[in-house]
Amino acid sequence: MQTLLPLVLLACSAPTDTTGAFDTQPPEDSGDTGGAPELTLENCPTSATDDVPGFYTTFFRCSEIGVDVDAVEFHTHNLPPHRSAYYPEGDPNWEAWDDRGGAYTQNPNTIATQDTLLWVPNEPVAKGITVTTALVDGIGGTSPEEYRGGPAGMGLDGVVLFSGAAGPQDDIAQEQYTFDTWDGHPQEQGVYHHHSPNPADLAVLVYNGFSTTDVAGSAEIELYGIACDGTVILGCTELDGSQPDSSDFDAQNGHVRDIVGPDGAVYFSGRYHTHVCPGLYSDAFFPEIQYYDRCDVL
Repeated sequence: MQTLLPLVLLACSAPTDTTGAFDTQPPEDSGDTGGAPELTLENCPTSATDDVPGFYTTFFRCSEIGVDVDAVEFHTHNLPPHRSAYYPEGDPNWEAWDDRGGAYTQNPNTIATQDTLLWVPNEPVAKGITVTTALVDGIGGTSPEEYRGGPAGMGLDGVVLFSGAAGPQDDIAQEQYTFDTWDGHPQEQGVYHHHSPNPADLAVLVYNGFSTTDVAGSAEIELYGIACDGTVILGCTELDGSQPDSSDFDAQNGHVRDIVGPDGAVYFSGRYHTHVCPGLYSDAFFPEIQYYDRCDVL
């Protein structure tokens, strides 16, 4: 069994009154090289307390979810429930690197078990900014309106989402060529993550019966997760499968509308959300600029 990394503060003002409903142990024998089962969407630890809103219980897996004061709380060990060359060789989820004809190069990092808590406010408060092309430059540290570096959201498969910005001196458009075949990679501390549309989160929609394909641009519904400030991250569709009205998009393809599910349920009223649709909309990565005023991650 891998040793849990200590909790590291990645954002300020995190809630302190946790539900206490979470199992603090990683999946049994996770990362072991001695006969542990492969981690999949079927067997990844998934639970939610009775008071968790329907949006989260309907669409998310591989996380333990509860309610903490005025926010929904995610707990995850951040182990992708699919194979990757970034798992340690010998891990049941390891596979050989696919360079896709020589275009992709594996980075030197390795997936490690994390112990991550992320809160999403129930009633996010807008900062009142206009997201312009000058703000969305793909480079971290160029604006106080950006998401902080590191985990900035939760994907449907219990893997954290990073914003669409690379660190200083890096180019996010080039960094994507270190993504594995599920369009993710780990950083130096072994935190596996996604910056952009990926088949891993769409595979959860297939698993839950909302789509028949995990190919971005072809799925009936495209949802990738939710950012720590409450911004919902969608793909080429609205949550009900309809075509987005792009007439009021900002520079990161975001707008404020009701989030309506495939069953007609209104999950969020007047919620800011973004659309990432390669080949159709200009910005191909998750939001870089934080629309709401709060982002709490441990």
